[in-house]
Parts: sequence; C-alpha cells; structure tokens
Amino acid sequence: MSGDPLEDHAEEPADDGADGLTDEAPYDDAPPDDEPDDAAPTDAAGPAVATVSVMGSCITRDNFNSRFNPDYKRWFRVGPTTNQSSMIALMSAPVDEPWQAVKPMKPYGQWNVASDLTREILELLPAERPDLVVLDFFGDVHFGVIRLSDGRYVTDNRWRIHKTDLHERLLADPAVTHLHWQDDPDAYFAVWVEAMDRFAAFMAAECPGTRVVVHCGFNVDRTIRRGAVAPTGFGPPKRQRAARAGSRFWRRLNEHARTAYGWESIDLGAERYVTFADHPWGAMEVHYTMDYYPRFLAELHRIALRTDPEVAGDPAIAATIDEIATAAAARVRAEVDWWRGEDEVRAHAAAEAARPRWKRLLRPAPKVARPPEPTGDRPDDTLLAGLRDRVSPATYERVEALSTSADGHIAWLRETGTARLALTDRG
Repeated sequence: MSGDPLEDHAEEPADDGADGLTDEAPYDDAPPDDEPDDAAPTDAAGPAVATVSVMGSCITRDNFNSRFNPDYKRWFRVGPTTNQSSMIALMSAPVDEPWQAVKPMKPYGQWNVASDLTREILELLPAERPDLVVLDFFGDVHFGVIRLSDGRYVTDNRWRIHKTDLHERLLADPAVTHLHWQDDPDAYFAVWVEAMDRFAAFMAAECPGTRVVVHCGFNVDRTIRRGAVAPTGFGPPKRQRAARAGSRFWRRLNEHARTAYGWESIDLGAERYVTFADHPWGAMEVHYTMDYYPRFLAELHRIALRTDPEVAGDPAIAATIDEIATAAAARVRAEVDWWRGEDEVRAHAAAEAARPRWKRLLRPAPKVARPPEPTGDRPDDTLLAGLRDRVSPATYERVEALSTSADGHIAWLRETGTARLALTDRG
C-alpha cells in the first residue's frame, strides 16, 4: 500500500492567467505521475530500485513524477507518503472525530484530510521500512497548526481542513487555539522541535535501516510570466516580503533537522531558482523552474549511492563522487555570484544616475566591484573521466547527472540573466 492516492486521480491545473499566479493549490489534485509506480524496472540484472517515502509536499513529490524527471523510475519507487502535513500534527495523537466535506473536495483532497488526522504514515512506514524518507517542512511554513482542547494538533491547511465541518466545530470551540510561526517564531519552533525529537526517536526504533533525507525547501519571490524570459517580482510587494520571511523561518527548520539528528540533506536554495507561469501546477512560491528537479534527483542519487555495494565498498570511489558533486555545485555558485554581481552593478549605476549631477560630482558613491567572471573550468569533467572505468555504467550515469544537471541550471541562469540585463539596458 503506497499511502499516496494521487496515482489514481488525474486533474489538469486551472489556467490562472498570464502570470499563472494563484493562492490556491490546483496541483493538489494533479497526478504525481503518468503511470503506476509498479511500472518501475524489476529486472534483477538491472540497477537496484530504492523505495522512497515522501513526508512533505509537491516540492519533494514532484521529483518522483515523470513530467519532471522522466526516468526516475529506473532508480526509485515511491512508498508511503503524506502531503502538506505539519510535523507537529503528525507527531501528536490521532484525531478520530467524524468529519465530512462542506465544500467541494475531490477524492485526493479527502485522503489528504484523513491522512493528516489519522497519522496513517506512522503505521505505513514500519510496515514497509523504505530505503529513504525525504522530509520537507512546507506544512509548517505555509499552514501551521490548530491545537485542540486536549492538546492534539491538526494541520491548519486552508485548502483542505477548512472545507470540512470539523473545522467549523473547531472554530466554535473557545478552547481551540491556532499556532503559526508568523505570530511567535520561537514558540512555534519550540513545539516543532519537540515533535521532531519524537519523529527521530520513532524512526530509530521502528525503521532503523531507513535513511532520512531533509529536503531544504524555500520560497521564491520572482516569477517568469507567460511569454517572457526574464524573471520579475512574483505578486505584490507584500506577498514577496511574506515569501522571504517564510524562507528565513524555513531555513531555521532545515538547519535544525539537518544538524540535530545525523540525517542527510539536499539544499539547493542558494542556486537562485524562481517560479514560472507555465509550471504544470501553475506559478507559486514552491513551484520551481524545471531545471530544479534534475538537480534534486542528482543529489538524491549521490545520497542513495553511498549505501550501494559498489560505492560503499570503495571509500575512494565515494570520495570521488563527493568531489564531483562539490565541483558541479561550485560551478553553479560561481555563475549565480556573477549574475548577482551584474545585477548589483547595474542597480548601483541606475541609482547613481538618478542623483543630481552636483551630488555625483561632490559626493560620488563608491563603485561596486564585479565578482570574477566564471572561468569555464570544469573539474567535475576531469573527475568523471577518471571514474568512468572504476564503476558500472549505471553508477556512472547517476554520478554524471550531478554535472549535467548543473549544466542545465547554468544554461538557465545565462538565458534569464542575459534577458534581464537586456531589459535593464532598454530601460
């Protein structure tokens, strides 16, 4: 049992206009894949297929979707999942009160509510013991929780629980309270840490062989509008400020989870992604450009390979793979720094040009130094060449994805950066 009924409910996202901007979640009823997971290769002579459970949201689940990563099923099978649940809610006692929808809700939405209330994932994980559990904390950052009078919690999902009569009853109960990080970040963090401690203990006791990976999610505040190439602000300034504030709190959660429990992590937040109107589920703060998903999957390959006999049995191979990942990421960071520096130089020049001429002559502003232009060096290619004859073709292909996914994102940075500077020059 997968615990993920998205497999069976296909729904195209709504068209939200030229900007693709929406506060709703049309993607929630969209299929995470275009064929059942049991279509994954089963040939014993082929590469091993790892079972991955997702406890998070679309930012993680979309990576296991053939629209985003066409060949992921060669390597991974999706196991039990949750969607958009707060970790605080999941690690409190189940809520068994009866409920029904009072507004239209599709079957997946109904499962979403039931999964959050019953905490079914805590039964499914020990039953399947997946190879990997990937966490993201969208539910805590974007929703928060409702505290019942007896101390249990439910995720305050405005797209789901708010459409039920249970939510109406909770609102009518004066003993019920809401907890959101926006109101008191430290108080929310303290309750969240207690829940995470319980989850870590649960995984150690019930799934000792399962490796937990923290997917360090983040919000974006820029979008590419339909028909455009250069990113611009996503929504009004208030929404952009809220996105940045959410990312700051999200980083706090990510950092704790990444460092407190000995778990592995994937963090691409510094690589300068945006959302875009033509995303399959529409533009939103967590619907990244399509080059994000191969980058994530490449990093997950890196993590999965650490326990592969071919890699685990040879520390030198494992070290080389890490060096390739580091070199590829460094190329991306150099490109990001270059384009960010160009933006700063142009912004400084525009601000200086707007000053009165006499002020510019008497008190010229200090010049902004450009960062060094990317050299074009590709040390990961050299490392890959040395690895090719030391590993199987399947392992080499997975490691090579670290370099090719970096190439894809660098190409996107150059395309959008060039378009952005052209707009600046015309302005």
